[in-house]
Amino acid sequence: MGVFLSCLVCRVITFILKKLGKGATSLPGKIALAVKRDVLTKLSENTKVIIVTGTNGKTTSCRILEEGLIQAGKSYFINKSGANLIMGITTSFIMNSTLTGRCKKDYAIIECDENAFKEVSLFIKADVILVTNVFRDQLDRYGEVTHTLEAIRESVKNIPHAVVCLNADCSLTYSISREIPNKVLTFGVNAPFHSNTLAPQISDAKYCIFCKNEYSYTYRTYDHLGGFVCNHCGYKRLYPDFAVTSVVELAKDSSTVIADLNGSMNIIKINLGGAYNVYNAIGSAVALSAIGIDKKTVVGALENFSSAFGRMERFENGSNKINIILVKNPAGFTQTMSFLKNITDDYTLIFSLNDNATDGRDVSWIWDADFCKIFRNNNIKQIYVCGKRCYDMALRLKYEGVESEDITVIENENYNRLADIIAKQDRDVYIVPTYTSMMAMREVLAKRFGGKEFWE
Repeated sequence: MGVFLSCLVCRVITFILKKLGKGATSLPGKIALAVKRDVLTKLSENTKVIIVTGTNGKTTSCRILEEGLIQAGKSYFINKSGANLIMGITTSFIMNSTLTGRCKKDYAIIECDENAFKEVSLFIKADVILVTNVFRDQLDRYGEVTHTLEAIRESVKNIPHAVVCLNADCSLTYSISREIPNKVLTFGVNAPFHSNTLAPQISDAKYCIFCKNEYSYTYRTYDHLGGFVCNHCGYKRLYPDFAVTSVVELAKDSSTVIADLNGSMNIIKINLGGAYNVYNAIGSAVALSAIGIDKKTVVGALENFSSAFGRMERFENGSNKINIILVKNPAGFTQTMSFLKNITDDYTLIFSLNDNATDGRDVSWIWDADFCKIFRNNNIKQIYVCGKRCYDMALRLKYEGVESEDITVIENENYNRLADIIAKQDRDVYIVPTYTSMMAMREVLAKRFGGKEFWE
């Protein structure tokens, strides 16, 4: 009876909220959990579940997994809205189940916040867990990287029968393999993205997780990712099961790589630009294979998936493109700047910084991002800043050498004004927002330039 009431209440509240034009992603699940705290156990028991967690890349990885299941002809659902706490996950399960709690789909792709995973893992016995990476995130929400790592490690231990897919290039993530009973599959990139393989990097894991001695590297991809070696205790990166063996091209809208998919060599054109999306692609490949999807279908998914909302998402303004690239921590911000630096066409650049609870109240992390000397790039024709902390971002840009007169400040989160400015651009636009700014801005852009609501 508890499952029935929980599902019924969730459906009724979802119906009402959607009639009011709301997303209905988390509140229905929150109330359903108040009715029956362990409702997820019943809802997930007859479904193959892939859980995706980690600091960066969760939403894009889920989108690639979704494409894989579509191409494989599988029945599935996904918490597509990005509501990745237990309330949003519960809503997604209930809306894809009968009132008696039987899930109507064969597969579930669940994006899960790293800290929420501890609770979710008590109820959902996943078949596959994909851990993308561990980076320093919002300190006021997650603490130091070791806290995030410990949360993931303990969560995985709650699901001992799941196949765990770990990033072999991340010394933090890969360390989990030593302490869990699960079957482990690994993924990574065997070659650097740029010629200067040992250039100084901002590192969230400078010292060995086991013996605290400093790592050396045979090469780096970015931040602390790459061929790490502890010369003191011997902990090091091993050749992964699924590996990008060569990076042929990093283009604006795609990347071409040669990949070893567990012994099968493939030339793959990943349908999204950016070095970090190479990791998202190869990580998703190993998770799809772990759930039973064949290699040909996996390659097709990597070559044909579309971007998730706010993650390299694109709107059209006539012949010009409006691109949104979400940032939320120093590593992601740095990689976004590296990506933008290599764009050869003229473009307008917009930063939008908020400090709401979901973004993290402390915005000092923007000072830890490496702007990769992007402002030496003469292709940036105009620069705008907006959001609640627009002046903090403007100050950060000034310290990168941008003159005050070259920065236009849009106050009071006036996204309608921003949309008016974008509509008048005669070139592509790249927007770099934090989460709540992206969500508010995206609603305005979708109405102005055409696009789906974020939960669709």
